[in-house]
Amino acid sequence: MNRVIFQDRNLSSLGGLLLFKELLVGSRLDERVGEALPRQHIASCASGFDKFRALLLGFLSGAECLEDMDRLRSDPMFREVNGTLVGSTSYGDYLRKFSEFHLQRLNQELCRLAGEFHIRSGSAERLILDIDSTGHEQHGEKMEGLAYNYKKVWGLDSIEVFDQKGFLYHLNVREGNAFTADDAPFVISEVSRHLPRHATRRQPLLRADSGYCNNSVFKACEENGFGFLVAMRENLYSPLLRRRIKWRKAKGEELEKEKAEVGESLYYSKLCEKVFRVIFIRRPRTGEREIFADWHWTYQAYVTTESSSELSAEVAVELYRQRGNAENFIRELKNGFDLHHFPCQKLKANRAYGLIAAFAYNFMRFVGLVMSPTKPMFSKRIRFTLVKLACQVVRRARRTVVIFPRRYEKEVKRCFMNIRLTLGCG
Repeated sequence: MNRVIFQDRNLSSLGGLLLFKELLVGSRLDERVGEALPRQHIASCASGFDKFRALLLGFLSGAECLEDMDRLRSDPMFREVNGTLVGSTSYGDYLRKFSEFHLQRLNQELCRLAGEFHIRSGSAERLILDIDSTGHEQHGEKMEGLAYNYKKVWGLDSIEVFDQKGFLYHLNVREGNAFTADDAPFVISEVSRHLPRHATRRQPLLRADSGYCNNSVFKACEENGFGFLVAMRENLYSPLLRRRIKWRKAKGEELEKEKAEVGESLYYSKLCEKVFRVIFIRRPRTGEREIFADWHWTYQAYVTTESSSELSAEVAVELYRQRGNAENFIRELKNGFDLHHFPCQKLKANRAYGLIAAFAYNFMRFVGLVMSPTKPMFSKRIRFTLVKLACQVVRRARRTVVIFPRRYEKEVKRCFMNIRLTLGCG
């Protein structure tokens, strides 16, 4: 048997939280969210921001529920970067104090932070936003908002807005039976109002699936200065196929392999009182012949504000297909921060919990892009590479010294330097 020795040393497995603490300070998080948090009782040992920061750093450390916060309290580095800590019950009480006002303000600050991260990550390209919703399966009956969705899954629902780099601009946890496009016009308006000006020098483009193909979404985009590229539902584009459409072979390697053809038409929106461009793509059908249908082809259609001079039909199709990255970002939010499940019975408390996870997600995504702009790391790899670093926490002359193994020196210094340069801190 190998020899085992026990020593009275403050050892931590979360040395990389020093990096994220500096990132939180450099981004002035306390100033951003201070007014968006519920006020604490005077006698409380931890402020509202203390609890917000602790939950955020808990997400970054891999906490998957409120009970995990009790386990993190015993880690010397987690105590060092947070200061005053409370128990899981206090965090639950804190989440239940969030009102609609606090949740709306927090979403606004999330949007501003994501926009600034998009700019600081070195992106000069046009801002492209993807709006989507997803279900969160839950178990039990006491949680507010639980209902069956269209897939007959019992749980909650949420609506998110991501950009092409993966930053999250809006997250709202909703009742489980909410329709995909519910609240979409309000979400578009909120994101437009709170985007940093540098991010809107060129008209942003909104991409969405057919669930958002309705006149209310089109009008919201028009009123808030967004272009859009939205997949059309069959009941909307089928009447347009009766018109004479000039089809041509699609250009591009992928579309040519599919033997696809493209064509164009127009769609009139009564609510907007405008005519929008419709792009069709059709491919040869394989399989048995269908009755009462043009069985030779399968069709897809997209409605957009972009003209043919700005966006060719082939480029529009390829651009829309990139919207699939939003599904990966949603999967990362669920798997990397365990938003499959929510911890509280109150719906507003779960909304607050989801928003704190959204802030943690954006910080994690920012670090991933800073370290590798072309192939950013996801949360699991970032935790193994930059968060779960063994260290020793030592108190010397009223100062705290963190001692890392020598093998971490190069990586830790490089991370600190990159974060400081990107945030303009030195």
